[in-house]
Amino acid sequence: MDFNISVTAAALATLSIAATARAQTAPIAPAPAAAGPPAPAPAAVAAPAPIASPPAPTGAPTQAPAAPAAIAPPPPPVAAPVPAPEIGGPVIELPSERDMPSLDLPRETAIENPLRGISAASATAIGGYGELTLNAPSNAPAVVDLRRVVLFVGHNFNEHIRFYSELEVEHAVASSTDQGEFEVEQAYLDGLFTPRFNLRAGLIIMPVGIINVYHEPPTFNGVDRPQVDTLVIPSTWREPGFGIFGELATGLTYQLYMVNGFNANGFTAQTGIADGHQEAQLAAARDFGGVGRLAWEPRLATIFGVSAYGATSGNSLRSTVGSVPLLMFDADARTRYRGFTARAEIAFLFIGDAGPLNQALLAGSPDQMLAVPVASRLQGGYVEAGYDVLRLIAPSTSQDITVFARYDYANTQAEVPAGYVANPRFVRYTFIAGLVYRPIPEIGIKFDYGRHEFAAGPGFNEVATALTWMF
Repeated sequence: MDFNISVTAAALATLSIAATARAQTAPIAPAPAAAGPPAPAPAAVAAPAPIASPPAPTGAPTQAPAAPAAIAPPPPPVAAPVPAPEIGGPVIELPSERDMPSLDLPRETAIENPLRGISAASATAIGGYGELTLNAPSNAPAVVDLRRVVLFVGHNFNEHIRFYSELEVEHAVASSTDQGEFEVEQAYLDGLFTPRFNLRAGLIIMPVGIINVYHEPPTFNGVDRPQVDTLVIPSTWREPGFGIFGELATGLTYQLYMVNGFNANGFTAQTGIADGHQEAQLAAARDFGGVGRLAWEPRLATIFGVSAYGATSGNSLRSTVGSVPLLMFDADARTRYRGFTARAEIAFLFIGDAGPLNQALLAGSPDQMLAVPVASRLQGGYVEAGYDVLRLIAPSTSQDITVFARYDYANTQAEVPAGYVANPRFVRYTFIAGLVYRPIPEIGIKFDYGRHEFAAGPGFNEVATALTWMF
């Protein structure tokens, strides 16, 4: 098949070297000395490296010298078939990299993303994470569970406005007759102005603790989250609100939001305030509060953080209880140095007017009666250390096998109001040892063994494994 190809002077100049070498006509000899007017510098033919000097047209006969007048103007269209360049197919013109839309997702794991700037071009991107778990406790049947599958959807409207969301399915099937749930975990808009000052509004992850913010399963060791991050800090904790965030100085970031309050009807002795967060689900909007976090990274991968939360909690017991005040404080740290990793966290939760709240619950429904005594103080913490053994076995590999150990303490009955007795079964101590194999950073295959103890009553052992991913 014959193709008629129109080649501009600039394109022909760029391809002339390859086209000349591949031409199937008679071999091209060096241009003879010019007869008549002297030819321009011979580098155009004999020394093709300086591309800036226009070479002779490849379709011209090689036996005659090239006249200067024939080199300066663009050559006429080539009528004869031209051998294809070594890179076959059409040449596709792409925009410069700075004009390409950014497909990086603004995950909650890095509020710093907008501080580094985003593309001015509009871009929509998706990502997600999930985990399939197997838990085999010694005191109960083993359970396999598609614990969660989460889809990220982010969109940059322009360089100043973006949207971010997480849609989650828990336990594989969500229906009125199944235990699974479909929920919106995050949905907010960001207004990006300067590194130090930006706006955020919508359904926001509360910036408290490590796991509540950084909860993608491949990013933490162990099949299960530390209990302090589920019983004292009710992960994954999100509320509707608005506020500001930014980077005050290199490595020093902050978040500060005004958010909706809890519903104290859901507070219990066993799970603390976990069943009281409203998550923007037809939430009562009579009580509000604030949450803030300050994080400092003095060196790469070493981060210290402090968080605080304060709000009042509405309830249907308002005539006897009023709004129940809450205060929470958290301090945490994590580091990575070569193959070594470590993290630690401590958290305290204070529930005001716990005495009147318990009295009102005792006069309520059967479920509310079982919730007593709601503590006036909850507390917990954990320490964890791990090492990537592949650093010793195969130093050049990018894979990771982290062997770790964690000690976890969570007490939802640390202090109860006068006249009530703390339930020692809700004072929990957990020791976990295991490993996580990461063939790539986005995939984690976990196996661990745990021992669960309580302040009273028998403990139990547990073996757990999980397949986790994020993208």
